[in-house]
Amino acid sequence: MKGKIIRECASFERALVFAKTNSADIPATSKGAGYVTDLGNIYQQLVAAGATQKPISVAAQNALILALEQKLDNLATIAQAYAATAPGFDDAFPRCTHLNPGEVRRTANAYLAKLAPAAGDDAATTAVKAARVQVFVDHAMPSTLVADLQAQLKQISDVSGTHEVSREAGVLSTEQINQLVQQGRVQRNLLDAIFRTVYVASPQKLAAWTSASHVEHAPHHPTPTPTPAPAT
Repeated sequence: MKGKIIRECASFERALVFAKTNSADIPATSKGAGYVTDLGNIYQQLVAAGATQKPISVAAQNALILALEQKLDNLATIAQAYAATAPGFDDAFPRCTHLNPGEVRRTANAYLAKLAPAAGDDAATTAVKAARVQVFVDHAMPSTLVADLQAQLKQISDVSGTHEVSREAGVLSTEQINQLVQQGRVQRNLLDAIFRTVYVASPQKLAAWTSASHVEHAPHHPTPTPTPAPAT
């Protein structure tokens, strides 16, 4: 159902672009301009309700968490190896004890607290943090390590927030979205009647309108042919 609604919304958007681009072709004596306005209002409500967006998959979030966890594990391995020449260095970079999203993010923030310069740091603290970063750079980590960790945490936060908004929109607005889509279909069909009349002698423009306003079919995934059982 979600995929069908997204395809309907895409049709509304294309129909609006076509109608606005070719507004001069809509007879002033018709109600076409009003249909365009109404369809535009409906489409904006659908956008606000989250109907035009594909939900962020849990798999996508997990992939980001897994990539961050791998980087933290590599950092902990470097810290542990380096501690043989600088005892206690690995104490600042303990390995994740529980591989769940919350623990991974907490560990990343703890690492950053030991590496990233902060506004209140004095010169000695800044130098210590820079020296820690250099240890990791000396062992094949990029010089952009701090910025990379910060970017990964932000990306995870952004994706998680988008997923939550998408989930809430899908739960709270299902009935409203279905009603808006039905109303949008009505306005699109009314515009279709006008454009088919206006372009009766202009097959190229009619074809362009038909292409813009049509609703795409769902992707077809053929059923795999079962492998025949070996002869006995």
